[in-house]
Formats: sequence, structure tokens, C-alpha cells
Amino acid sequence: PRMVANSGWIAGPLMLALAGCTSCRASLLVNRALDAVTEIRGEQGAPRSVGDVAEVCFGIQSKRIVISLTVLFQIAKCGVYFVVVGTNLHYWTETMTSRQCTMIAVSIGIWLVFIRSIDTISKGAFIGVVASFIYVASIGSAGFQAVATLPEESRSSALWPANLGNIPQIFAVMLYSYSPADVLPTLKRDMRRPEQVPTAVMVSHLAVASAYICLASLGYYGWGEHVAGNVLESMCDLPGCPGEISHQLAPGRKWTSGYVLSTAVVANLMVTIPIVLYCVFCTVESQSEVLRDSYSANLAMRITVVLGSVSIALFVPFFIEILAVISTALLVGLQILLPCGVSWALSRDGKVQFGWPEGGLLTLGLFVMVIGLSSSLSNLAAAIHASAA
Repeated sequence: PRMVANSGWIAGPLMLALAGCTSCRASLLVNRALDAVTEIRGEQGAPRSVGDVAEVCFGIQSKRIVISLTVLFQIAKCGVYFVVVGTNLHYWTETMTSRQCTMIAVSIGIWLVFIRSIDTISKGAFIGVVASFIYVASIGSAGFQAVATLPEESRSSALWPANLGNIPQIFAVMLYSYSPADVLPTLKRDMRRPEQVPTAVMVSHLAVASAYICLASLGYYGWGEHVAGNVLESMCDLPGCPGEISHQLAPGRKWTSGYVLSTAVVANLMVTIPIVLYCVFCTVESQSEVLRDSYSANLAMRITVVLGSVSIALFVPFFIEILAVISTALLVGLQILLPCGVSWALSRDGKVQFGWPEGGLLTLGLFVMVIGLSSSLSNLAAAIHASAA
């Protein structure tokens, strides 16, 4: 809802839809490249990671760079998820800080490092589906409650964004909420019916985009431009939720819909984090025979990865500003520019086609990266300056 509030009624939903279409198209390009590279590799079989695709297209050095950036991005993504879990757990208690709740989430989820089968992980997929419906229902009911209880002046809204310069950065953050292209090679390799990847990609993006547009619009309708960055922190009676108001004021009563939403978010992320971690583990393992053959070395690697995610969640300052930088740099590079780049390289050998849709996607990616990264770096510098003042 906050991203729609920053974009306005017209641009916000349209940008969410465009981000979904962009992510879907980029994922289909990756899938097409995987099929082409599998044919080129012959007996070596399907690529284990997008780095293997980059190696065929650009050489061994590019493989190392792509794998390093992919692992870094996925670890950072898990760090974001741990922060969100901690924030949602914090809604239930005033006796612990959000950081302490994050530590509880990590202690509960440390068993994830022992999961070595995608079949085991996939058994929790239904939780994500159920959670999506709960998201829409809880945010929708809370939005209507806000309309009924909050004064009109506190729910102002706009049709267009107040600052057009922030549009690329906002779009990158929206794209971040989709972004499956970097994990697609690992998931496809382990699928029983990999030929169904295109259908799965399109259906999943359609479902997720529909849910995002619906819940974001409901949240913006309920609270207007005053909706919190985490919509959960708007779900309180006046004067507002703890952390969103002055410490001198007594916070309002928390809403039942907030408790329902926070529970659904925690449940969903506790089955999402294992998928991302599984892809990280498989990518790292594919680069070392020692990690594949030695259980102790493999376990040490897995624990190190989780600790890296936790460190990002707990100790990185200016988290929101740095997330924006990650979204406009690593995300756009891996989710848009890389799929377009490997498609172009494979087209030179006649393996795939590279036409105006791919060219348009590449242009969009370059625009978002250049303009959005400049804006996000400026915001990060301003945050650092404000903290030092």
C-alpha cells in the first residue's frame, strides 16, 4: 500500500501490473535460455544456476561474477524476510523490540539449514496460497474499518505521484516483490515436469499481481497517503500504533485484522525462506565438490549463509534506504539486464530470438537502474546526513 500511496491511484496499480509483467517476461527469457544452454551443454545436462548460463554466453569470469551477485542478492532477500517476520511478531508484544522478535524468528527457523529436499519444502506451498487470501481479506477489512473510523482529513489521496523522480525507485521496489528469475534454474532442475515452467510462471505472476493490486489498493483506500510503510503499523485506533506516534502519546488499540495479518505473514515467510535458502545452498554447492561430498563442510556452509542473512537483518543500518539501493542495482541487474543479456548472446548463434520485446525490456531495465539508483543513493546519503546531524 505504501508504494501505491507514493505513486497515486492511477500510476500505482499500473506500475504494480507492469512490474509483474516485467518479472514474468524476464523469467520466461531465463527459462528459454535454460533450454538453449541445456542443448548446447549436451551430456553436461541442465544448468545448475544462472551462472552456468552466463558461462556459456560470456565465459567463466562472468559465471563467477553472476553467481557471487546472485548469492549476495538471495542472502539479502532472506535478511529482508527475517526483518519482516520480526516486525510482524512484534505486533503481538510490547515487551520485546522488533530486533528481539527477529532473533526469535531466526531461532525458530534455524532448522531450515537441514532441509535438503525440494519435495519437503514444496509440502508447505499450500500455506502460501492460503496466506495470500488472508492478506487480501485482512487488509481489505482493515481498510474499510479505517474508512469508517478515521477522519476524512487523515485519509487524503492523490491520482498521481508527488515526485516523478522517485518513480524508477518505486518501480524497482515493486519488482522486488516478484523477482523469481534468479532462483528459476534451481527450481526447474528439480521439477518433475520442467516443461510446465512457462505455464507455472505466467499463472503464478497473474495470481500474485492480482493479489498485490487488490490489497495495495484496499490499503490505500483505507488510509490514503498516511498508510505506514508496513501496513500492519496502521492497524490501530487513534492516535496510532506504537512506533508511528510520539512516545508521549498512548497508542491506540490494535485491530483484530492486524493480528490475523501478522500471523499470515509469518506463516507465509516461514515457508518462503526455505525455498530461497534451498536455491542459495544448491548454487553454492554446485561450485564445490567438497561441499557436495562432505556433510560437515556442507552444514557449515549452510549455517554461514543463514548467519549472513541474520547479520543483514540485525546490523545493517539505514535498512530501508539500503534495500532501495539493492532493489535498483542487484535486482534490476539480475532480474532484467542479465536475462536480456543472455538472450542477446544466444541470439547471435541462432538459439533464440532477440526482438523488440527484449529490446524494450532491456531499455526499461537500464532506465530504472540508472535513474532509480541515483535516486536511492541520494536518499541513502540524506538519511546518513540526517542521522549525523
